Amino acid sequence: MPSIVVRSKTGLLGTFELSRRPLTLGRADNCDIVLRNDAEVSREHAQIWLDESGNVVVADRKSKNGTRVDDGDVFHNETRIATRTVRIGEHDVELVGVRGAGRTSDVKFLPDTPTHLGSTRYFPSSKQLDLSNQRLQLLMSLTARIGGVFERKQLLEQAVDACCEALQFERALIALKTARGDTEAPITRNIGQDENGAYKVSRTLINKALVYGERAIVNNPATDVENLSESMVRFPICSALCVPILHRDEVLGVIYGDRVTRGSISSYSPSDVDFLAAIAQQVGVGTSNLRLLQEHVRSQKMFASLEQARGIQQRLLPAEPLEMGRVRVEGYNEPSSAVSGDYFDYFDLGDGRIGLIIADVTGHGLPAALMMANLQAAVQVALTPTTSLPDLAARMNKLVCQNTASNVFITAILGWIDSNTGTLEFVSCGHPAPILITHDGGIIEFADSENALPLGVLPDDTYHVRRIGPERGVTAGLFFTDGLIEAADPAGTMLGSQPVIRNLLALPERTTDAIIESTLKLVRGHLGGRDNADDLTLLALRLK
Repeated sequence: MPSIVVRSKTGLLGTFELSRRPLTLGRADNCDIVLRNDAEVSREHAQIWLDESGNVVVADRKSKNGTRVDDGDVFHNETRIATRTVRIGEHDVELVGVRGAGRTSDVKFLPDTPTHLGSTRYFPSSKQLDLSNQRLQLLMSLTARIGGVFERKQLLEQAVDACCEALQFERALIALKTARGDTEAPITRNIGQDENGAYKVSRTLINKALVYGERAIVNNPATDVENLSESMVRFPICSALCVPILHRDEVLGVIYGDRVTRGSISSYSPSDVDFLAAIAQQVGVGTSNLRLLQEHVRSQKMFASLEQARGIQQRLLPAEPLEMGRVRVEGYNEPSSAVSGDYFDYFDLGDGRIGLIIADVTGHGLPAALMMANLQAAVQVALTPTTSLPDLAARMNKLVCQNTASNVFITAILGWIDSNTGTLEFVSCGHPAPILITHDGGIIEFADSENALPLGVLPDDTYHVRRIGPERGVTAGLFFTDGLIEAADPAGTMLGSQPVIRNLLALPERTTDAIIESTLKLVRGHLGGRDNADDLTLLALRLK
């Protein structure tokens, strides 16, 4: 039965049977195949189904980042036939048991019997080109034609037409290599395909160019009857040229052209193959520049998207400190990339208590930030005056276990502080313990045994409340993510918690802004001018 095998970076998602009914793939929960934890996947990214002939049809549904089929170009809002693979964001879709599945290449050229053509000459890529002044002028004209083209197919169309005009080809072909080393569907002029879909040109000549970077001239092969290649017998060729498309010694593709009408035009010469190679060099420069331009445009779009995401994320965090009764709370978040996998929150529970959350998802960047946004929304709804903190942690844990890959987890502290009495209660889910300072300069320490596993590790883990009553005399505190204590200096030594404690104890006044500012100064001094490798989040408390 035709099917697809879907894999993410973390492993196999599953195998799904194909039919005439389209399967929708995307990150939305209503999709047939949900692709989670992938920032490049749109809500309803693409659909895959079988057509009446058994071909696999892939339709991009106006996705933001596009879809790729069989190592081809990324396409948007179009439909393509797939034979091997589909790429959606960071997810790979392998086709199994379908027409053409497992083929090594979509593009085939006719095989040749092992032979040496007496009228064929090959030139290594190291041989210098020799062009006349007239052909230099033609080459400059071609460069001007393709220099203003910003779409690859149009560039190749322009190039193959220029080759036909300049060298009087009756048939021509231009093809680029894929990342796998085979060729994309070529741009052709008057070259058909046989009953097996193979293009009617010599595989030997094409491979000499693609594999070895050699230029080739074939003249009057019919005069050398004993050494004819099979394809040249079946499709009589009077003369042909074939050259690689090169850029910085890398073979990017091939240009082939031939004549099949006898007696009308003289044979090709070494100067002809040099001219075609010079054209191919310009095509190589043009395609490389287009690739760089497209990568730049994509990176600029991604940068703009990340900047927008960062702005949205910052607006989700508390904008101002919160002061109620005896308590003042203030937070700080500094991402290591454009967006953060850490977050903090505090809000009025409506009964004199302040809800507190600080959390850190594995990894950083956009996938981590999206996970954090979901957790933040869930906690905001679930943490109410009547909520049991262990029950809240258990609910969040099951939510993470059910909706993320097995290697994704979140460390977090979920709690509240009474603004009147100063009582603090929290549960810790694999998160670093806070630093709590008492009125006499002491530090309240917490046993590691009281710390549960991070959210997302075990679906049935249990959680215990840590309670610090007013009798303990807490006057200040700092919650933090591991981006603080694991910040490494140029020698690779981590900061650790003891310098942070000493820094806080040395403060003449432990206001929330003083706690945050002095801690940032400490960690930046330890980094020695280097960027922190992890996100950094601080949540400071001050009790009057």
